[in-house]
Amino acid sequence: MIKVAVIVDSLRVGGAQKLISAYAASASAHGLSPLILTLRADGAESILEPIRAAGIRVIPMLAASIVSIPRLRRLIDILKQEKVDIVQSHLIYSNILGALAAHFAGIPAIATLHSTSVRGDTKSRVLKGVEQLVLRSLATRILAVGRVVAEFHRGNYGDRRIDVIPNGVPQSEPPSRPDRDRLRHVLTGNGSGPIIITVGRFSQAKGYEDMVEAFHLLRQRDLHPKLLMVGSGGRLNSIQARIEELNLTQYVILAGERADIPQLLALSDVFASSSHREGLPLAVLEAMMAGLPVVATSVGDIPNVVTEETGVVVPPHRPDLLAAALEDLLKNPGKRSAMGEAAHRRALDEYSLEIWMKRHRELYRDVLSTEGRGRS
Repeated sequence: MIKVAVIVDSLRVGGAQKLISAYAASASAHGLSPLILTLRADGAESILEPIRAAGIRVIPMLAASIVSIPRLRRLIDILKQEKVDIVQSHLIYSNILGALAAHFAGIPAIATLHSTSVRGDTKSRVLKGVEQLVLRSLATRILAVGRVVAEFHRGNYGDRRIDVIPNGVPQSEPPSRPDRDRLRHVLTGNGSGPIIITVGRFSQAKGYEDMVEAFHLLRQRDLHPKLLMVGSGGRLNSIQARIEELNLTQYVILAGERADIPQLLALSDVFASSSHREGLPLAVLEAMMAGLPVVATSVGDIPNVVTEETGVVVPPHRPDLLAAALEDLLKNPGKRSAMGEAAHRRALDEYSLEIWMKRHRELYRDVLSTEGRGRS
């Protein structure tokens, strides 16, 4: 077994956290023994439950600020006491602390880059600069979750190579037809009409104002879909206000955070994404794995994932084009079905959890071999 310390900023709902949860559930089958260290005490039940079920420990590493020498010392001590073979960190705070602690503990460290976005405020710019300096000097390997993420960061870490392992998602058992119809009826009130689903945090990056505008255009074109929006976040209230302003309340379902995303995808007809910025979004991969055609904006790695056979890609900030692509699929069920089947095949072939886990194990073995710490 390879003992891996997985360090993450928090275990609240997010793409990196969902990956860690899936990783934990599959680790043992791939010869990995993870220990999860989180910089915050809170966590979402949907993230924590699979980790607990796998019998994996979660250790909160709390401190008043990122500049905490006692926390760094405690982290170093834990890495040594637990006889950790390799550290993998996710997100900016954890990348900094993980690389520092692993260096002082004499353990190889892999820092994972998840996004192409950097907020423009002073604190974020300073943190990014610190991350780049620390990883350039101390990280054993730097890993990106997609090709576009790697290209975005190339050069930020000197001449360091950036490895790429595209995100992976598990294949879920679809609900039975009666269960699907029952849940569909509960959500929509009558179960009739096509459902467009979108999943993600209500943040500026997701462009949900464009999603609502596109849906408003659809409702004016003699179409009768419902829009299922799954997630929460800081822009939820403003999006809800816009929905009310456009008299869409009875057609838009704000489902909040949910633990049954695979079931919600299975009862839907089309997946839509209006993002302004992305890396390689798990929600798109999950939708494809569920057999849904995807209509998404051409940001991040989406154009590399969503092909002409599996969906439609439109420019960001263009709700009119988003609406047109959705309208075409809603009016052509045969095309919708064919794209959904192709999406499922592509997800299985390229973005399955099994492939993702195998690639991680290969990376670990390569790192440990190079560092002279070979394990089976």
